[in-house]
Amino acid sequence: MATDLTKETLDEVVNQRRRQQRSLDTRERILQAAFEEFAERGFEGASTRTVAAKAGVQHPLVTYHFKNKEGLWRAVVSTTSFNFGQHFQVQLADISEKDEVARLRLLQEQFIRFAAANPNFHWLMSHEGKRESDRLTWLVEERVKTYFDVVAKLIREAQKRGRYVEGDPYHLQYLFIGAVTRIFMLNAEVQQVMGRSPFSKKFVDEHVKTCCALFFREPPEKPRRR
Repeated sequence: MATDLTKETLDEVVNQRRRQQRSLDTRERILQAAFEEFAERGFEGASTRTVAAKAGVQHPLVTYHFKNKEGLWRAVVSTTSFNFGQHFQVQLADISEKDEVARLRLLQEQFIRFAAANPNFHWLMSHEGKRESDRLTWLVEERVKTYFDVVAKLIREAQKRGRYVEGDPYHLQYLFIGAVTRIFMLNAEVQQVMGRSPFSKKFVDEHVKTCCALFFREPPEKPRRR
């Protein structure tokens, strides 16, 4: 009897873990579908029913996991922002905190590569940034402002050393983002005009060099001794 009870208990644990994994898988499919929907249509144009259809789940599962459309939007933004932050933390881990120019250079280079790999992220941000809303206020306070503050501090240090173009750091970062992301957001047009995919490794490598050359400056030459 004790053996049967133990087996039943183990079976229940296994089944519970399977149910939990199915729930996590369903949640992930919904988030991915919602990411695409919000990127394509913005918050106002997005539909939770369309998200459910894209994810291949029943609509009640969307409300079960996220309550409503705004809850789903916040979950998408939180997840993509976390992935965005994790991407840079891994890359910057081995760079000395004292070498601000190297940190900034790596940060900007990796931003370009992230932009190439995640064009929907920039469409999502673009939809929200074009008009005032409670969502935009939350987005700026919780995500955007911190990122800009970190980059602006590094830009100021690089400017002091003559290694970055002069100007307001926040303004410059918006210019940088525009220069970097637009070519990936308009990839179909770029393909027709240039006859090349902006997502190819060779193109992305060239884009990294071109964009960084617009903003970074070579070290000032030291005066020669007479």
